[in-house]
Amino acid sequence: MTYQASSAPQSIGGVLDDWLRLFSASFSRCSILALFTIAAGAIAVFAVTPRLPPLTASAWQHEMLMWTLMNGPQNALASLALLLIIMVVTGALFATQIRTMQGGSLETGAALNVGLNRLLRLIAGVILQALIMFAIAIPMIIVGIAVAVIFHADRATLTHPLPWVLIGLAGLAAICAFIYVSVRLMLWQAAVFVEDAGAAAALGRSWRLVKGHWWRVTAILFVANIVIGILGYVVPWALSAAFGLFSLHAAAQGALGLHLRVAQMLSQTTHLLTLPLTSAVSLVIFRDLTLRVEGTDLAARAEALSAP
Repeated sequence: MTYQASSAPQSIGGVLDDWLRLFSASFSRCSILALFTIAAGAIAVFAVTPRLPPLTASAWQHEMLMWTLMNGPQNALASLALLLIIMVVTGALFATQIRTMQGGSLETGAALNVGLNRLLRLIAGVILQALIMFAIAIPMIIVGIAVAVIFHADRATLTHPLPWVLIGLAGLAAICAFIYVSVRLMLWQAAVFVEDAGAAAALGRSWRLVKGHWWRVTAILFVANIVIGILGYVVPWALSAAFGLFSLHAAAQGALGLHLRVAQMLSQTTHLLTLPLTSAVSLVIFRDLTLRVEGTDLAARAEALSAP
């Protein structure tokens, strides 16, 4: 399927249609890239999923052993390696879909090379975004500390509604701020690959593009995330539940740990669809907003030049 990029801003429905067309046109290339993530995820599952404690262990011993196994250094290293692989593949998906939007194609090796070359920028962007989100949470942390100090000084205030109202308002404000800022910054990865921007510049570019179009972008993301969420969460849950029906006798056979690993491996296959869909929606929104913002700027400049 060939893809023809729009040369003008589109409606919300048009952007969503453009998203699915870009996904379909680039899927043959993107699916090969996604297989790297699926393979890495399957390997990580075997490294991260612990062997179950013996059935003779007490409940306390069972919980302590599971916690130790799940938080060991081996699991941390496996999770970090998987995260880095996903970031490289995500970069390769962006590069592949950008080339598709330009009417061409990109070989798998070349796409992975682009993702690897941009890896440090992606890591820096993730860190900067995390710091921004942490800064948003600081007021809520301050309110929580203040309320804790008041409680410690006078426990009678526990029955007073004002501290609880303050905590609730601070939490609500933090949630709203998280959502607002997340949408304003959601295009930074697209900026890294479309415009070869650095991490900080890409975050700034996303912030400026979404300005004045927040509700529009939120509506598009809401629909897209429903589709991606069904594929990324509901389908794996259904696969695991279905596989679990065939594992009811596994405990008696001592194979429950293996069955859990296989069930989690099955859930990794959804990356075949969710990763290309996620990168594609960022690219089509980025292009649509670029056309809108730059088109408005060009119209304003033409009007200024024609003025007497």
